Amino acid sequence: MAFLTSCSSKAAEEQPTNRPKASSVELADAETTTTTPPPNKGPIAKRLGDLAGADCADTSFDNCAMTFTITKVTDCTGGYPGDAPPTGTTRKLVWVEIQTGPSYTLTDLPSYLVTRFAAINAAGVTGGDLNPSSRWECAPTQSSIGFGDENWLPNKKYAGAVEIYLPDDAVKITNGDGFWEWALQ
Repeated sequence: MAFLTSCSSKAAEEQPTNRPKASSVELADAETTTTTPPPNKGPIAKRLGDLAGADCADTSFDNCAMTFTITKVTDCTGGYPGDAPPTGTTRKLVWVEIQTGPSYTLTDLPSYLVTRFAAINAAGVTGGDLNPSSRWECAPTQSSIGFGDENWLPNKKYAGAVEIYLPDDAVKITNGDGFWEWALQ
């Protein structure tokens, strides 16, 4: 398995050896810079559209087993039969783009690392998992992604929406077992 020259978060330090190591590479105005968060200070902060990488061989995104980003968070695109979202939440779509590299393996990087989320409120409190909906009535069928059992292959691109109930007080979402967090604004 490839390793990174810089890692992040207490979670990344405590991860089993078969778990990905988060890339701390960030893109900034046509330059690639590397930042390393202080130890035990939490996940790598991203904005919507920022790229994240897992199992990267160096400090660029060119040699990662997987790269991905959350491109946007939107409202549902149509009606939704059945019960309303739980009190204090809104049904949302988290749009994700994934690129697997030649060294990608489903065993080392299961899809749920990219398609499972937790919310963080303004006070910094992280809630429980916002698992994808199993009903998929909110996003067009061809756009759904995120049951956590996709059989992704090396050297492929995947994109779609994960349907979640997002708490109304959420300002960030985190995924990848807490290795990365994306600001919602």
